[in-house]
This record gives sequence, C-alpha cells and structure tokens, in this order.
Amino acid sequence: MAIAIIEELYTVKDYEQWKGDWELIKGRPYVMAPAPFNKHQWILMKLGYLLNSKLKNCKECYVLGEAEYRVSKDTVLRPDVSLICGKLGKYITKAPLIIFEIISSSTKLRDEITKKEIYKNQKVPFYVMIYPDNKIIMLNLKTEKELEEITLKTPCGDITLTKEEILEEII
Repeated sequence: MAIAIIEELYTVKDYEQWKGDWELIKGRPYVMAPAPFNKHQWILMKLGYLLNSKLKNCKECYVLGEAEYRVSKDTVLRPDVSLICGKLGKYITKAPLIIFEIISSSTKLRDEITKKEIYKNQKVPFYVMIYPDNKIIMLNLKTEKELEEITLKTPCGDITLTKEEILEEII
C-alpha cells in the first residue's frame, strides 16, 4: 500500500503569524539560524559600512541588513545585506540593486542555488556571495557571469565595488 505524503504550503499571511525568525520560499518555511556567529556579523557590518561610505551624500538609497524582501504571496527572504533606492517602506517589495549573502554551511545550498534563482527571476542585477574564508563570488544575474567589479547605477550617481576592495574591507 502506498503512503501519500502531504506537504503543507504557506503564504505571507501565515508567515506574519509565526514567532521567531523565518524565511518562506515558495510556500515552504525555513527557520533562520540562531544569531550568526561573530565573523558573520562582523562581515555584515563591514559591508554596510563600505556601501554607506560610497553613498554618504545620497538621501535616496538605503543599505539594509537582514530586511524582509517580500517577493510574492508565498516567498519572503531575508538577505544579509541589500541596497535599495527609492521610498523606504516596512519591507522590501522591489528588486534591490545588489544583494549580499554571507555563506554559512547551514544555508550554503539555499544561498547558492535557491535564493540565487529567485533573485535572478526578480531581476536583482547583482548577487554577491561572501564566504567567511575570504572567498567572494560576484555575479551579474542577468548574464550569470562572474565579475571582478560591479558598477551600481543609483539616483545619486554610479558607485563601483571591486572584489579586491571588499576583501580589503572584510579581512
């Protein structure tokens, strides 16, 4: 006799009722890991500082850490660092200019495959995966090409980020 496996899928309305830190991907809940280890937090803060220093005179762009990105009625992500321009709302509802994920062993596949595909489908231009062992992968998500340098077109002018510059900042 076959056993039917029923998988429950959830929506943002369900997500809003949950206690704790979660991501929701295509209706499937993923509990967020407990507060990231110190190096993860340190890299997150250094990235925020680097981006903010390049945007210090810009009043139209915001560097956000672990902000909710509500992609659809069944997907809510919490990128480690993102850059958005325009009106600052309760959560992110349109594609950020760039997203950074600090890769940990517990989220590696989700960050490298699942989230990357969602970000690409949402037309996020650039995705940067930072590995705590000082490896960086900077992707143009439209072409899926790895880059050494990224130029972000903001309302306040272009800003450029290089792998070398990011590594210098986080080492």
